[in-house]
Amino acid sequence: MSRTTGKILLVEDDNEFRAVLALALELEGFVVRQACDGEMALQALTSEQPDLIISDLDMKGINGRSLCKYARSDEVLSRIPFVVLSAFVDSRQSVTLADFPADCFVSKQVSIAHLVGVIKDLLSGSSRHALVGRSQVIE
Repeated sequence: MSRTTGKILLVEDDNEFRAVLALALELEGFVVRQACDGEMALQALTSEQPDLIISDLDMKGINGRSLCKYARSDEVLSRIPFVVLSAFVDSRQSVTLADFPADCFVSKQVSIAHLVGVIKDLLSGSSRHALVGRSQVIE
């Protein structure tokens, strides 16, 4: 079985959820750098560029929306696929999320296998081009 490789910045304020998700992604072969909030994520982005960012939407301080907008405003960071995780993402919200600059919105209830598939697609570039100008909602 071939191992997946790629550096992921995982931004999540729920310590337990972040630890479990990071471990699951590491077992899939990803290198995961963790940040517990948006400020820590910004610091991480200045020291090392990941291949993909996964961020919780609802965090205190710099939230997922602000972090994504910051990444999209930076010439280098704007090229990094950005996945938003939220407990509140469903198809009814897709209209309100349409102006959000993330590549993909994923419910926290999604399976790890499905999330890994999304990550692989984004890292390979196959989904990224299909998502230009719109966001995809994964429930």
